[in-house]
Amino acid sequence: MTVLSKPQVPHRISFFDSVPYTCYEVAHTWEPSCTYSFLHTVRDSFKFSLQVYLAFYLVTTLPKLRKKKNRNFKTILKFIREVLQSSMFLCANGSVFLGSFCVLRTIFGKFYGWHGILAGFFAGYISIILERKSRRGALALYITNLATETLFHMAVSRGLVTAVPNGEVMLLCLASAGFMSLYRTPGALSESMRTPVAYLVGKCEGGTEERPTQGLNPFLQWIKQLTPKHRTCKHAHSCIYYIAEGGCKQFALGYLIELFLNCLKMARRKAPTNKLAMFINSTSLAYFLGGYTALFRACNCILRWIFNQDKPTLFGGAAGAVAGISSWFYKSSSISLFLLFKLAEEMMFKSIGAGYLPHIPDMDCYIYAMSLALILHVACVEPHNIRSGYWNFLCNVSGRKFPGMFRKMLDCFGTNASTLYPDFIPPLDPKFATSPDVIKVMIASGKWSV
Repeated sequence: MTVLSKPQVPHRISFFDSVPYTCYEVAHTWEPSCTYSFLHTVRDSFKFSLQVYLAFYLVTTLPKLRKKKNRNFKTILKFIREVLQSSMFLCANGSVFLGSFCVLRTIFGKFYGWHGILAGFFAGYISIILERKSRRGALALYITNLATETLFHMAVSRGLVTAVPNGEVMLLCLASAGFMSLYRTPGALSESMRTPVAYLVGKCEGGTEERPTQGLNPFLQWIKQLTPKHRTCKHAHSCIYYIAEGGCKQFALGYLIELFLNCLKMARRKAPTNKLAMFINSTSLAYFLGGYTALFRACNCILRWIFNQDKPTLFGGAAGAVAGISSWFYKSSSISLFLLFKLAEEMMFKSIGAGYLPHIPDMDCYIYAMSLALILHVACVEPHNIRSGYWNFLCNVSGRKFPGMFRKMLDCFGTNASTLYPDFIPPLDPKFATSPDVIKVMIASGKWSV
């Protein structure tokens, strides 16, 4: 068996130290030329970006074409412009990062551990200013969510923290308490968040009085009035009917959504799938959504009965915290962190509007750039700490160039950089590979031919 020799660099160095490798030997191992490797990355990344945003904007544009038949030409032009603009944004994330990586290596003459962070910041800032302003806030929130999750994985891998059982459920309970307290407080929640929350738990708890419906079925009317409702409840019928109705509607919605997603997964698989099991196992999201709505409504009604009054802000927060427990059926750290950061964003905008915090122009651009800097840096030196689904997305955004980095030469930074690709040795051209440590590893692997 051939044993690979280790590069003759310090066993562990800090990120403020340097290694003498060229960007060809470490970064763009598929092409010696920095210029050509950059152009190749732009080409492949833009192809993938077009596929992503063609599908994304097609879904949002088709309904508009049906509604505004007399404006189809303008709608199509807008569709093309938005697809190209967003594709350039996504393409710039990977390609500008590689270009900045090479520029920094040329300027400093060496590769420092912090180059990935600086190159990632350049890539993040340049790419986000290419995107439309209306999308920058949402993108910054999404990437900050991913960066926080990545930071947590980094801390766990270093033994600094330990994963808390059901921690994602606790986070969602906290975010839910904040959102529902704001929702039940008149004028406290922004309209962009108020609409989806009202769809989930109903408009009654948001202050809208519900009128009784006159159904044709006498038995159904009898069921609606079977039990009483509290005098401060704004729903039209009994509390029990109000709770059951909301829970059943959201349960059905969650079941249909998860069933649809499972059908898509089944269509992609070549191996035969048990269709009956798919129908039975599509209930996690249903239990989450149905349980959330039912628990939220039930807690508010119970609290009104107990205290014989309605305290919207307090009761909303308490009911939101209890309702968040339903996320145990559909655990997702991504959803929990997203809602928590969305709540922080809501509070920040309220504080800015009230004059408690200063308004910083283009703050979303800086947040996006800093968050992407962390993620791209981690993608270079410890990609195993990035969520697997997002790592695959990053690889596609880079034109499948990220996996081609020679991470074995970066293990000296103590991050176990080659964990995902422990046996990967790129076929470097001997004419351009000049670092002694790189040559030793290539010779030991049998991939060095002069």
